[in-house]
Amino acid sequence: MKNQILASLILSIGITAPVAVAKNKVVKIGERPESVTKGFGGKYYVTVMNSPDEEGDAVIKMLDEGKVSVFAKGLNEPKGIAFTGDYLVTADQTRVMKIDSKGNVSILAEKKSFKREVSFLNDVAVSHDRKSVFVTDMGAISKMFDPDKERSLWPLESKQAKELPAIGCVYQITLDGKITDAVSSGQKDVPGPNGVGRSGKEGLLLGDFFTGNIVRKTAKGKLRVIAKGLRGADAVEPDGKGGIYVSSWTQGKVWKLTENGKKKELILDGLKSAADLFVDRKAKKLIVPDMLAGTLIFVDIK
Repeated sequence: MKNQILASLILSIGITAPVAVAKNKVVKIGERPESVTKGFGGKYYVTVMNSPDEEGDAVIKMLDEGKVSVFAKGLNEPKGIAFTGDYLVTADQTRVMKIDSKGNVSILAEKKSFKREVSFLNDVAVSHDRKSVFVTDMGAISKMFDPDKERSLWPLESKQAKELPAIGCVYQITLDGKITDAVSSGQKDVPGPNGVGRSGKEGLLLGDFFTGNIVRKTAKGKLRVIAKGLRGADAVEPDGKGGIYVSSWTQGKVWKLTENGKKKELILDGLKSAADLFVDRKAKKLIVPDMLAGTLIFVDIK
């Protein structure tokens, strides 16, 4: 039943009309693209999940000056992807994989290596020293949605919301496979973390999918909510200038937060499902996968 619910959520189609998308460059990339990063040779690498019913058919695609090709094969449901300098690292639902410059795929951390039951591994961010990655586990995702409505999270004041177990967490995994907690489970402000981004040298940014809380973890380990109400939060990425880009998978929107989360500006609207975006500071581009549309949207940024 759990798999049926997840498949229904993934395959459902949003009804929001593409309003602001048309003015931006759009590239057709494949079936169910989830995350994008810049990697080997300065090219873009995209996790493309393909069919939700078939294991092993997912791929990493490479986008090079408009040309799309398959770079790596044999994945199940790859979500977030990040580049360490030596490897691409992706969360493949219940395991974490690394891919070398030749497209060879190997397991960095398998399900049995984690100290608690793995639920739904999702986003990936590289540590400041590039010797490890941070990986979110969204926790009880199958209990977040009203099954009688289309891609609709339970209201925050509902009985179901109050009973949602806060089992989501964030792992830190070294490139030789050692796993520790970066944010442990049981955090009421972050019951289902989806997005993770680096904040300075030692801190983290977290986007909670269910509550819509955007949370900063300080270098001393304290968690502080800096923005609320961005439900369906997927990516949470700093722009390097004090701003933070946040996407919502359920709302099909992208915002930019400034003034430490106090100010919110709508950047992109009308997507079917805004997934795990990438901030290309050098090219001054925001690259946003629209998972259900099968596209990448390129947005000019300052």
